[in-house]
Amino acid sequence: MENEDNIQRVLIFQGGGALGAYEAGVYKGLYEWFIELDKKYDRDNKPLFDIVAGTSIGSINAAILTSYVKENKTFEGSAEHLINFWKYLSTESSIDKNSFFYNWWSYVSSINKKISSAESARRYYTTKEFIFTGVPNVFKPPKPQFDYKFLDAMNILYQCDNKPLKESLEKFAKFPIATSFDNNEPRLILLSVDVQEGIPIVFDSYETEDGTRKSEYVYFGKNVKFNKQEKHEYVVRYDDGVKSDFVMASSSYPINFPYTELEVEERITAIDNSLKEKSTQSTPQKIRKITKYFWDGGIMINTPLKEVLVLHGRYWSRVKKSHDIPPLRICIVNLHPINHDSVPFDMDGIIERKNDLLYHDKTEFDELASLLISDYVTLSQYFIDLAEKNGISRDLIEILLAQKCRSLQWIGNQQNLTYGDLLKGKPKIDFITRIQRKNDPDEIANKVFDFSIKTLTKLINDGYKETMEQTPGIEKEFLEQLNEVKKQREEFNKREEDVRKKLLGKGKNNQTTI
Repeated sequence: MENEDNIQRVLIFQGGGALGAYEAGVYKGLYEWFIELDKKYDRDNKPLFDIVAGTSIGSINAAILTSYVKENKTFEGSAEHLINFWKYLSTESSIDKNSFFYNWWSYVSSINKKISSAESARRYYTTKEFIFTGVPNVFKPPKPQFDYKFLDAMNILYQCDNKPLKESLEKFAKFPIATSFDNNEPRLILLSVDVQEGIPIVFDSYETEDGTRKSEYVYFGKNVKFNKQEKHEYVVRYDDGVKSDFVMASSSYPINFPYTELEVEERITAIDNSLKEKSTQSTPQKIRKITKYFWDGGIMINTPLKEVLVLHGRYWSRVKKSHDIPPLRICIVNLHPINHDSVPFDMDGIIERKNDLLYHDKTEFDELASLLISDYVTLSQYFIDLAEKNGISRDLIEILLAQKCRSLQWIGNQQNLTYGDLLKGKPKIDFITRIQRKNDPDEIANKVFDFSIKTLTKLINDGYKETMEQTPGIEKEFLEQLNEVKKQREEFNKREEDVRKKLLGKGKNNQTTI
């Protein structure tokens, strides 16, 4: 574990439509827990969270929280503000108003055990109603788009207008959102997907190294007409801060909602590969502005842990020009349970299980890779320090570090990384935990559309309750890890001192020095 003054805390929200209400409950629980921890460990002067990241509905929650803290200069009241947003979204279905339906279904299901519970049926028919009639503060009823491609009367695309959700978002968050580390403001990181290129794109409320705010990504392809390789560089500029359109780009779920259109700068460079080994020649073309289309980031990456790690390292190494990158203490809210109590055989149950497997947290490998890289960087630095202490010339070490790697390349300029580059901008994960949403036996396939008052209230309460249930175990795990790290450091320091004493004694006996 690292020095507490240098630690940065990260909160990552997943996508999941109406399940975002659960995240509001989780945040309330985390807020109360961290307030107590900060008092307990004398961390009162630090922000509750330094980075808030999200995908899809998680990006909406993240934007509302970041905007609130920026405008109010405090996290106090932020939990209530987020819960009020979800209360504003909730609505009552006709089934909720009909007590006869609930009582009648309970009677029928008690006779035939194959029939779902009354609560599950309520959710099922409520979402069916919402999908066709809309939710006032979330989306309008779908409009049919008939098929002209195959002249198939059955092949109809139904899309809802999500403009009401954007208006609700703008009612609870002030845009654009531009934050700064120097102003002690949380960093907002959102994830979307370029539909045409199939590339994830992140929107960031912090400045880049040139003082601007922008999102950059690159696509390499072949121009069939001229039979040449081309590099397409795309830039989305937003110096004033993250816009509400970017949040909507992160939450425009495919098929159900239309694409989000954004203005993007494009630079196309023709690449000449004739001098492959010696050099790469290129001819830059004129920059042009184009419209590109974006989808929900959750369809590619529903838990943007890797993106947070990359942007964090890039900010501290390039913007702050610092080799001392603050370690991260990360909390991920996992909306989609990986384990279910039983195997479903009905259509709705199979679809519901498929969706949970598609969108649940898959960042365990990213976490492991980050820890491995961190360990290798630490080990390399130990050897460099050891070499210098034992008389190896720093010039020789720099020559080694300047050697180009064979496996990695900078995406932007096709220049190989050096071994020295591998040691830069690599943040450490100090501790990572996950708040796991428990499997609900009354769950349905279309749960992401269930914005009913009863369901959203239950989700908020479940999020709070399950967070408070899981935090004691998290704190215990944290303290055990902290004690283990301290123990290892003490053992290392003792062994290092023993080796030094032996070497000094050997030097005296042989009349030599180290």
